[in-house]
Amino acid sequence: MKVYACYVESGLIVNIMRCIVVGDSYENDTGLKALEVNEEVGITTHYISNGNSFEKAPLSLTVNSTSLIANGTDEAVISNIPAGAQVEWPDGQIDIVTDGEIRFSVDLPGAYTFRFTAVPYLDKEITVEAIAAT
Repeated sequence: MKVYACYVESGLIVNIMRCIVVGDSYENDTGLKALEVNEEVGITTHYISNGNSFEKAPLSLTVNSTSLIANGTDEAVISNIPAGAQVEWPDGQIDIVTDGEIRFSVDLPGAYTFRFTAVPYLDKEITVEAIAAT
């Protein structure tokens, strides 16, 4: 059996499949591209570029604080985000970052986790703790 990485135009691998051969109609039927890869290639650890697989690099984000006061005005700023990166907000909303940073404030105490995805980087999560205002 051969191993194929199925990926989108950006190089993000969305599936790894094992089969005898990927037929010519695969890309037309799924909208995905397929590349034969070795066994070590993983969905979360690799990406595709120019017909080759590569390991993802760490995503080095900067956060001004991992805690804030839940008063609606105190703010956490996450920066150094590569242009085009996808951020999943704690409520599940997904946005594309274009200016290199996001700002977050809240009035309800709790832990709020942000997930960042950007090819060619490893996914990264940052949790901000909102502490009740006194």
